[in-house]
Amino acid sequence: MGNDSQNTENRLDKIEKQLDNIAKSLIMGFDSMNKQFDTKANNDDLQRVLGLLDKISKDIEISEDERLVMSHQLTQIHDWVEKAAKKIDLEFAH
Repeated sequence: MGNDSQNTENRLDKIEKQLDNIAKSLIMGFDSMNKQFDTKANNDDLQRVLGLLDKISKDIEISEDERLVMSHQLTQIHDWVEKAAKKIDLEFAH
């Protein structure tokens, strides 16, 4: 019987070591996940990014509107120069 109890104790020691290794692996995994969560963007970061995107979108819209106005003004100036050139009998090359 002494031998059987020694075998049982050895087996229990091996199981305990395996459980310790599993627990250490889980702890390391959770630590790694926590570090990743710390580096991920939070809601405030996302709101800041969305605000910047909204501002950029508005700036682009304003730039496009300004370009449209300038294009119209240039067309008017071009037409005016052509008419003025005809009136003074000057050939206008485009």
